[in-house]
Amino acid sequence: MLAKFAKDKKLLWGFITLLWMSFTFFAVINYYLHKNLLIDTAISSLENQTQVTGYTFDEWMSARKSVVISLANELSENTLSDHTKIPQSYFNRIARTELLDFLSYTLESNYYRSNPWVIPPGYSPNTRPWYTETKEALKPITTNPYISVEDNKTAFIAFTVPIIEQGTFMGVAAGEVEFTTIYNKILGSQLNHQGKFHLVNSQGKVVLEGNSPLHKISDSSVVDMSALIQKINSENKSHLMTENKIYAFYPLKHNTWWLVSEVDKSIVLQPVYLQLRNILLLFIFLAFSTYILQRLYSSRVFKPIIKQFQTDWQTTLPNKNSFLEGIQILSNNGSHCGVCLLIEYLDMSALMSNYSNEEIREIHREIIRRVQSIYGKKLIQGSIAYDQIAFFKPMNQVPNISKIDKCFEQLQASLTNNFLINDNLITIKFRFSSASIPNDGSSFDILNKAQIALSTIQDKGNNFKSYTEHTKSKLANETKLVQALNTAIKNNEFSLVYQPIFSFPDKEIEGVEVLSRWNSQALNKTIPPLEFVQIAEQNNLIHDFSLWLAKTLFIQISIWQNNNISFKKYALNLSSHNLHNPRFISKFIELIKKHKIDANQLEIEITEHVAIEHFPKRQNPLKQLRDLGVSISVDDFGTGYSSLSYLKQLPINTIKIDRTFIKSLPNSQHDIALSKAIIDISKEFGLHLIAEGVENSEQADFLHKCGCSHMQGYLFAKPMSAEELEAFAAIKKPS
Repeated sequence: MLAKFAKDKKLLWGFITLLWMSFTFFAVINYYLHKNLLIDTAISSLENQTQVTGYTFDEWMSARKSVVISLANELSENTLSDHTKIPQSYFNRIARTELLDFLSYTLESNYYRSNPWVIPPGYSPNTRPWYTETKEALKPITTNPYISVEDNKTAFIAFTVPIIEQGTFMGVAAGEVEFTTIYNKILGSQLNHQGKFHLVNSQGKVVLEGNSPLHKISDSSVVDMSALIQKINSENKSHLMTENKIYAFYPLKHNTWWLVSEVDKSIVLQPVYLQLRNILLLFIFLAFSTYILQRLYSSRVFKPIIKQFQTDWQTTLPNKNSFLEGIQILSNNGSHCGVCLLIEYLDMSALMSNYSNEEIREIHREIIRRVQSIYGKKLIQGSIAYDQIAFFKPMNQVPNISKIDKCFEQLQASLTNNFLINDNLITIKFRFSSASIPNDGSSFDILNKAQIALSTIQDKGNNFKSYTEHTKSKLANETKLVQALNTAIKNNEFSLVYQPIFSFPDKEIEGVEVLSRWNSQALNKTIPPLEFVQIAEQNNLIHDFSLWLAKTLFIQISIWQNNNISFKKYALNLSSHNLHNPRFISKFIELIKKHKIDANQLEIEITEHVAIEHFPKRQNPLKQLRDLGVSISVDDFGTGYSSLSYLKQLPINTIKIDRTFIKSLPNSQHDIALSKAIIDISKEFGLHLIAEGVENSEQADFLHKCGCSHMQGYLFAKPMSAEELEAFAAIKKPS
């Protein structure tokens, strides 16, 4: 692939084309996703602003209308013949509040009174639009806009109330406001996306246009209002979107007008256009950078990198990848048979300590000459590890097993001979293994088969092993189990069960031991914990499994706490691999804090062989957990061969008597002696003691007499699910 990148321009332009297609696809998806999001956001914002402004406008008009209504009520309650009863100062005071530009009332007798205003000659209030509209309506109204009689240009609206005395229309009280005031106070509000407000009548005509330099009555049409009203009512929404515009509407309460807000879609979508531009610029930059990088890589970096990738620097032989690639090339060219030979030094560390790299390379070259003397020079060779050399002998037919064994006998005799280094003869010990194509595998896995055969050779006895069907079957089963285990961790196939720990003889629950169960969906069977835990440890899956166990347990503890269910201790087993992994310890402590678990309720169970392992003094994981409040328990105590000194050196709280010592109690004198000794040890060191595997009352009574008062086993309860444990604990709960 590196060679193609360095030499093949078609690959370069293919990559750039693929990059362009990816960016185009991304740009299109980004455009439509962000377009809809921006439009939805703009509509929501526009509707909210329109409703707020419309509500403000309604309140503004209500305040002014109430002044006019008060005046009309005052006139109606008094005899209109005394039309001077309301003093002029009342009108002057209203004028000073600036609620209304003009406050007046007009009688049928053409009597007119208002705040100070020079009445133009020939002015007849009874003929003004606001008077005639009110007389016709006989109810409070907000009139349609009309033109001032002073300059024949300024637009006004009036809030009018009919004056009625004993059912007879006597005149009109009116409060007039200039449209400029409405614009400045209401419609001049700033809209998002550079939008603007309009006042629109029921016919869809603009009566006042936002941001207009002349605030006058307009005959221009915004939309078909009848169609608009029908659309809004049918779809139950308060906005309309056309090809270029977005409108939001608010029906005003005091007349038949609508407050209309308007924004251009092009302004709303400006962020999308900017993103598309940035995407294009990024593509150009990446395409240009890729081209320059390819040229530099091809001219200055490719050859030394290829050499480094294909060669083992210690031996100067082709490395493992080059070795496998050579076998694959032969297979692709039609050579489907051959033998893979793997040679391993048994004392490479000693050689590296006593000889230079060049001298060791000379040993490698001598081994190659001896192998070629037996198998011929047509060999693929490679350095597989610092202490392993592999050879592949291509053949025209299926390898004969007896012939392979004969060649190995010759090779063993050849390599038994001493090697000459610096005029000194030295003896080097080796191990050999082989696997053949197609008997044992394909070109893809033949080296792995040879390595598996090599790993089965014991330290003593024969130093040669060929891959066999039994090895293949064992490998296949183990591979399936590993794959199933990996899938099980990801798919949450495990479950937790809980076995209570009891005090004796009152048989109260003192805690629970948390155990895992696995019913494999892939293998369609239940796998014992001892088997899958060992597989997890051997294949670096124990970290993920143990974190799953801890997380699942902590979630269950949280559920129990929310339901007022609690146990004194929750004991769970951790592997030696977990304790030697600082990242796991850190993650485990993080889970405790995340789920707000009381660390004093947790107990970590470790096996005796883990307890005697060497832990660093500065960052001892057991001490870290103990300092947090977590208890440490030694499981299966007494089954190891260790010194008792670790009980004093390590931060241990509890020891558990192994079930193998309990099984034959109280009939076995040997087990009686061991059990009593362990009980005495726990007392001597001040440790909590639990007996495992108690299955009958005779065992429980004997242990209790010897001083052990905490037990678990089938005599008391089997491992059970969380739901079963809840029901069991409820029955056992003291009344």
